[in-house]
Amino acid sequence: MPHHWHKMRVEEQIFASGLPFTILQPAPYMQNILPYWQGMIEEGRYAVPYAPTTPLTHVDLTDVGEAAAIVLTEPGHEGAVYELCAADTLTPHEIAATVERYCARPIEVQTVPLEVWQAQAKRRGLGEYQVQALSRMFVYYQHHGLIGNERVLHCLLQRPPTSFAAFVQRLCAASPAHPPA
Repeated sequence: MPHHWHKMRVEEQIFASGLPFTILQPAPYMQNILPYWQGMIEEGRYAVPYAPTTPLTHVDLTDVGEAAAIVLTEPGHEGAVYELCAADTLTPHEIAATVERYCARPIEVQTVPLEVWQAQAKRRGLGEYQVQALSRMFVYYQHHGLIGNERVLHCLLQRPPTSFAAFVQRLCAASPAHPPA
């Protein structure tokens, strides 16, 4: 995935710099469903450009922020590289089922051909690099999924990371039709 390659090159430069560092490597954010939210709630569909059986582990951006605050304000994190994710590894089918359960709306998962997703992304204003990088990421997901382990984030937060169900409950409680960004 091109953007991961670019991040790795930046990390390599940080390692070589001799500066003290702590690197956070978050999984895909739970908030990544927000662009799909309106379609889920108003149209009852969750359209993704990869197989609906693709396993993915996510992380709540709020937990990432809390972890960042911890490593910035507490000693002992210098030289660490932390992969951050929650416990849930969910497929798009399971994501839709969670939204159904907490928002009381039926959701159907649909696979959108990558070319259709690309055209929609360009219409929404994404640049060519973003469209190509995300397209490669979706192809990777299709073939490999993206699975992580919650133990590092649990240790940093000294509590279990936010579950996807708790995240969705928070969205549904905030506003059934338009969750906060």
